[in-house]
Amino acid sequence: MPLSSADKIQLLKDILQNQATEQYMTIDEADQIEQLLSHLSVDASLQPAVQQTLQQIQQLHEKNTEPFQQNDVEQWLTNLSVD
Repeated sequence: MPLSSADKIQLLKDILQNQATEQYMTIDEADQIEQLLSHLSVDASLQPAVQQTLQQIQQLHEKNTEPFQQNDVEQWLTNLSVD
């Protein structure tokens, strides 16, 4: 069964939180983030605020192989909470 957009967002949030906590990002985690962002970026059903947050993550991810800053991750996690 394919993952829903909500599942993909939750997976992205889990990966972001994990790497921010550990201050370490594996190559596999970076690849997963890239794939999730790619899939979610074409989902027209997502709220504009969520799309904007995904774009912010993608822009920083493309320019950086280091873990994201904790402050950025906390803001993204808040913005991606679409409950």
